Amino acid sequence: MSGIRPLIFGNGKILICEDENGTIRDVYFPYVGLENHGNSIRVGVCDLDSLYCSWLENWKIRQRYKSDFEDYFCSRVLEISGTPEETGTEKEDMANEKMPDICMEVTSNIGETVFENPELGLKITVWETVHPSVNIFYRTYEVKNISNSPRHLRLFSNQNYRILENKIGETAVIDKQTLIHYKRDRYFLHASYPAFDQYAVGTAEWKGLEGTWKDMEDDASLSGNPVAHGSVDSTLGWTLPELKAGESTRVHFWIVLGKKYCNVLKIHKRVKAAGRSALFHHSFNFWNSFVERVSVLPEYAWMPQLPENVSKCFYRSLLTVVAHMDITGSVIASCDSDIKQFGADLYSYCWPRDAAWVCLALDRARYHHLSAEIFEFFSRTITHRGNFLHKYTPAGDFGSTWHPVPMVQIDETGLPLYALYNNWELEKSVWTTGRYYRGLVLPAANYLTKTLDRETNLPISSFDLWEERKGVHTYSACTVYAGLYGACELSRSLGDYDNAEIWGEAANRVKQAVLEKLYDKELKRFRRSLDDPTLDSSVFAVWYFGLLPPDDPKVVRTMEAIESELIRPSGGIARYLNDNYYGYMNSWIICTLWLSQWHSATGNLKRALELLEWCAAHTHPTGLMSEQVDDKGRPLSVLPLAWSHSAFVLAVLEYLQALEKREGGSCSLPEK
Repeated sequence: MSGIRPLIFGNGKILICEDENGTIRDVYFPYVGLENHGNSIRVGVCDLDSLYCSWLENWKIRQRYKSDFEDYFCSRVLEISGTPEETGTEKEDMANEKMPDICMEVTSNIGETVFENPELGLKITVWETVHPSVNIFYRTYEVKNISNSPRHLRLFSNQNYRILENKIGETAVIDKQTLIHYKRDRYFLHASYPAFDQYAVGTAEWKGLEGTWKDMEDDASLSGNPVAHGSVDSTLGWTLPELKAGESTRVHFWIVLGKKYCNVLKIHKRVKAAGRSALFHHSFNFWNSFVERVSVLPEYAWMPQLPENVSKCFYRSLLTVVAHMDITGSVIASCDSDIKQFGADLYSYCWPRDAAWVCLALDRARYHHLSAEIFEFFSRTITHRGNFLHKYTPAGDFGSTWHPVPMVQIDETGLPLYALYNNWELEKSVWTTGRYYRGLVLPAANYLTKTLDRETNLPISSFDLWEERKGVHTYSACTVYAGLYGACELSRSLGDYDNAEIWGEAANRVKQAVLEKLYDKELKRFRRSLDDPTLDSSVFAVWYFGLLPPDDPKVVRTMEAIESELIRPSGGIARYLNDNYYGYMNSWIICTLWLSQWHSATGNLKRALELLEWCAAHTHPTGLMSEQVDDKGRPLSVLPLAWSHSAFVLAVLEYLQALEKREGGSCSLPEK
C-alpha cells in the first residue's frame, strides 16, 4: 500500500498531502496540482535521559479524518486545541448549538493521526487542517506518556522542501521565533506555540551531507545554526515539560504559504492573535456548511436509508473532489505524486474528461457555482479549432502527452459539452448557458460535427478514454452524441434554431451509426470499437448518455456480460478483458460504479447497493478512494482519484433517486 495519500488538506489555492506513514509529501502552491514544493515534513521525538531518538513514521499509525465526534464539535475542538482560557461561556454557547447528527458524523476536514510506540511508552496524536480561505496549514501535536515512569522529552519537526520542484538555490533562515524557507517568490513561514527552543538549518542532500536531522539523531540537540542556502533543510525542537505517567502536553505548529515575506508574516501574526482553537473551528464550520447544501436535494430525505459507510463515503467524496479543484477552475486527476507515471510523469493535470465528470457530479449535488468555475477553465483552454487536447496544467497550459499529433481523445470534447447541457437541465441558468455559448458550445459542437466520417457517420479515429489505443470507440462515439445532442438543446433554449437543427441532425446520425455498427449481433453486446470486439465496461455509455434506455435488450445483454465476465475475485469490476495495467484485470472503482448505476436505473436496487457498499468497503480508513483495487482488495495506482469520488457521488444520488421512485416519491430530476 505504498505511495498513497490517505490525508489531504486544501482550500483551492494550496493542497497538502500526507502519506501512509504520516509524513507530509506534497505541498502544492500557488495552484492545486502545480508547483509541488513538497519532499518531506516529518516528526521525531527524543528521550532526553537516554538520548534515544525515533521518527514517528516508523511507529504504529492510525489515520482518519476526525469525523465521529462523541459530542458537539465546538467543545471537542477546544479540547484538541488545549485552551482552557477559552472554555468558559463561549464553550457552553457553542456546545448548545444543535447540529444534524449526520453532519456531526461525516463533515470534518480535520486529520487525526495517532502514532503509538509501546516500547518507548509514548502515544502522539496529530490533528491538522488547512484554513478554508487563508494559506495556513495548522497542526497540533499531543504527546502522552503511556509508560509507568516520568519522561523528559524533546519533540522535533524536520522540514525538507523542493521549492519550485528542485533543491537548487533555496534559503532557510531563523527570524526571531519563526523559520522561513524561500526561493524567488515562494515563502514558507513556520512558527509554533509554545515557541521552539531548538533549531538548526543547514545543507541537505548535497555532497554527502544528509541534513540537520542528523543533529537530532546524534545527541537529541540542534546546532542553533540560523541560516543556510543552496540545498537545505531545517529542524525545529521543543523541550517538553516533564510528563508523569499518564500525563500529556501539546505543541501547536503552523506553516504559512505566500509569495511575499511581508504577507506571510502578516498572516502569522493573525494566527498568533486568533487563539489556538480558531483554525480548527473555522475549518469545521466551513466544511460543515459546505455539505449542508446537500439538504436541498430531493433525495436527501432518503439518505438515512443508506448504510453508514456509504453515507460517510458520499460526503467524503464531495470534499475530496473539491480538494482537487483550483480556484481557477482546474480539477486535477489526483494529488498523489508518487505515481511517476510513464517515465516520471504524474496525475496532477486537468483532463477535460475527468473535469467533465466532476461537473456532472457537482451539478447533480447542486454545487452549480463550482461547476461554473470548471466551465470557465474549459472556455480558456479550448483550442481555436474547437476541441480540447489531451490534458492541461492547472494554470491552463497544454500538459505533457504520449499521443502523436493531433493529440486528441474526442470524448474530451464531447463530455464538456454534455456537462454544460446537464448543468442547464438541472439549474436552468440562462446566465451560465449564455456566457459559455459562443466561446464553448459553438466551437465545440461545430468541431464535433466536422469530425464525423461521411461514410460511417461515426467520429474520426482517436485515442480511447483509457488512453491506450486509437480507433472508433463506442464510448467516444456516445460522448460525441451526448455533446451534440446537448448542444442542440442548448441552442434551442437560446433561440439559435439554425444551429440546433444542424447539431440535432448530426447527433441523430451518430446515434444511428452506433446502434447499427457498434452492436455485435453475434456476440449480442456492444463492441469496444469498430475494429475491436473486446468486452469493455466503458460501453455503459450507450445507456448512460441516452442512446438507448437502460432496459433495452441490447443494453441488458451488454451489461450482463460486463457483470459476468469482468467481475473480479474481490467483487469489483475490471475495465476490460485481459487488462494488464498495474496487474491483471484489477477492479476499477469507476467501472464498479457504472454497473451500480445501471442496476439503479433498471430498478435492481439490492444489487446497486451491494456495489456501492463494495466501493465504500475498499476505501482507505480515511475514506479516500484509489483508482484500482487488486484481487486481494488492496488499493493500487493513485489514492485518491478524483474521478472515483465523483463517480461515487453520482452513483449514490442515482440510487437514491431510484429508491424514491420505487417508494412512490416524486423526484423531479430529468430522466436520461
